[in-house]
Amino acid sequence: MTPATKSEEIIWAGFEKIKERISNRIKRSIRLPNSSLVLNWGEYGSGKTHSARYFSKESILNELKGVNTRPYPIVISLPKGKEPVKSLFISIIDKLNIEELRDKINLEDITLFIDNYGDNIHIQSVLKAIFNKDVDIPLLKMYLYGNISNPDLKQLNQYNILRKFNSDNDYTLFLSGLFSSITNEKTFYSLVTLWIDEFEDIAVLNSSNIDKTNNFLRELLDNTPNNLLLFINLTQSALIGAEDLGEFLYESVKSRIKERNNFELPDETDFRTYLKEIINYYKISSNENEYHPFSKEVVDELISLTQGFTLRRFNEAFSILLELADIEDASTPITHDFLMQNLGDIIWEV
Repeated sequence: MTPATKSEEIIWAGFEKIKERISNRIKRSIRLPNSSLVLNWGEYGSGKTHSARYFSKESILNELKGVNTRPYPIVISLPKGKEPVKSLFISIIDKLNIEELRDKINLEDITLFIDNYGDNIHIQSVLKAIFNKDVDIPLLKMYLYGNISNPDLKQLNQYNILRKFNSDNDYTLFLSGLFSSITNEKTFYSLVTLWIDEFEDIAVLNSSNIDKTNNFLRELLDNTPNNLLLFINLTQSALIGAEDLGEFLYESVKSRIKERNNFELPDETDFRTYLKEIINYYKISSNENEYHPFSKEVVDELISLTQGFTLRRFNEAFSILLELADIEDASTPITHDFLMQNLGDIIWEV
């Protein structure tokens, strides 16, 4: 009923059109150097978070990369704190695997690029520390999180890191430099895929923080002109409708959107295909009934009752029915009579 968090449990069933659209977008971005912004739009439970987690699986990215290097995936949720840019930065740092980066990228391989990246010597020094195996990782993480003490900061002075990050500009320039460094010439990683989930939470921010969030997105894209694929997952809700989008996503950001993916409510065909494929994935023995452990009559009835529901509500209905059948040790396939006896617990609107 909620997206899986373990990589091995994340599968894709049905909905081939949206899968193909996202796959093709990632494939194009792997091959081409330019950066892109993609807006994913749909109701709660329509599959946006699941898509972020599925397309951040290493195995899936390895399938999509072809002969190229694979993308470096990052999935975060939009923070709701008082300092949105710092919170976004920390969310990304939380996902940053410095050990993995150092294993793949030697400082000597990236020094020349960093030296020629912008004109901010402080940012250049911090970027070099990311790939410098002589720099203690816990100390570096304390620095990035902003909770390093002055005595500890002095230990980084020898690497020309003389001050803490103290502005939104520092956070944005560092992330842009980092993304550009690890995707330089697509040698180490072909691109960074950054998914910002639950972007609808921007509606609860005050106008100043909405400004800062939009500026962060614009500056991140402007300062990372190559090899950044940014996905924004936005849920249509009581707070944000299609006509309200301009209040929260400014024209300076909207104008950079390359694609819009609408996660539409499933129709009967979508539900049937999805159900067959997910059952088939978990099936441990052959059975003539393609909907086993549900009878065809049960599937017909539940699909009829869930028209206009999101995929989450569809999953919920079948999950509850399966749980009730297990608790009551019902025979399989689960019958239409059993469904009707428990319908009030399964479909709340009825």
